[in-house]
Amino acid sequence: MASDLIKQVLTDQPTRRRRKLRSEPEIEFAHYPRIGPGQYLAYCRSARVYRDPQFKRWTCLLRWDVFADSGMSIVATVPQWISLGIREKPQASRRGKYLVEWVRANGAPPVRGDRVSPRVFTHRVARVEIADTDCIKSIVPYSVVRRVLSWETGAIESIRQQVTHQG
Repeated sequence: MASDLIKQVLTDQPTRRRRKLRSEPEIEFAHYPRIGPGQYLAYCRSARVYRDPQFKRWTCLLRWDVFADSGMSIVATVPQWISLGIREKPQASRRGKYLVEWVRANGAPPVRGDRVSPRVFTHRVARVEIADTDCIKSIVPYSVVRRVLSWETGAIESIRQQVTHQG
């Protein structure tokens, strides 16, 4: 008896007018690549400073093109975030990672204390350490640059420019 009722419900044409089916919006997902942890040569393609609304702080986002062992092809583009504080404007504190890394990339401390542009990182090759994000904090882990081990290009040019500009 119950099975006859189910068959009837499934086969009968609905008497009510059906609503027009709306197409569902596509849900996008920001995919970050995942590569094996370790040391790689990488090229810093861009640096951008912005206020992160989730963490309520300023951050510098570096995008690294990571090379294969041969150095001839790019395996992935991997992010690195460096905090610039929670104040009204971004700040490179003396104990923070940004200023330390900026001095290493530049090859010398800044000539003026208020001029530490993220451009010093861009268009440079460095040896970096890559690891995965924390699986507890991110349900979909991805690779990030944990730290720059050494800068392979650019520091000599920066020092020459500073000496030329100073006098």
